[in-house]
Amino acid sequence: MRFCLLLAGVTAFAQQLNFVACPVVRDTKTVPCFLAEYEGELYYLGIQQDITSDFHPPQLKHEVLVEGTVAAGPRVCGGIPLKPLSISVIKEVNLACNTLLPAEPGIEAPPAARGAGPATHPLDISSAKPKELTGPQEFTILYSFNDDFLEYAGNRVVNEAIDYAKRTGASSVKVTGYRESTVLSNGTRLVEKDAIAEKRAENIAALLRGSGVSGVSISSKDEPESGPAARRVAVVVTP
Repeated sequence: MRFCLLLAGVTAFAQQLNFVACPVVRDTKTVPCFLAEYEGELYYLGIQQDITSDFHPPQLKHEVLVEGTVAAGPRVCGGIPLKPLSISVIKEVNLACNTLLPAEPGIEAPPAARGAGPATHPLDISSAKPKELTGPQEFTILYSFNDDFLEYAGNRVVNEAIDYAKRTGASSVKVTGYRESTVLSNGTRLVEKDAIAEKRAENIAALLRGSGVSGVSISSKDEPESGPAARRVAVVVTP
């Protein structure tokens, strides 16, 4: 019996979870923690930091699409950690999503590179020297579900594509936007809106052209694969 229980605990880790839920904000002595409840269990999403962080907090009064893998290790801020993790804010308003939990003794936020608020002293993101690129290169910009908003990390990738296209005098720059569908853990399939792939591609192409990159072409596709990595724009730069 003990072996069976241990085995059940092991298989729970690395389990993929995709669900839509209201975010929960837990106060702490340092920064707010963001959690989400699914099937009676709390899952840790992240903490509030600045725009340079990989994690962008969900919003109260909006549900959030959570796509993550259950990670081994202790609870974080009272919730089971998910890693890797992707979250997408659902645009429709849900006034029921307004849960705020008070700070509790013994429940602390994990260390933050910097606190929440304006990035008056932004994180140093340029310490690692990028490798020298040659030949055709693909630059991938990721998106939240059903969204064409270009986040901070995506903007960096676009700038890398612009720099490479200009440095090599690119003969062609192909921009392809993708639309995907996500299957939730309860079997429900969420499909992105029809025009989202074109919109994503058009936005990126406009940035490239506006920066002086020529030879830009656009296409869009439905992605048969599901998941955060499928919601993307691929920019292929050929010298």
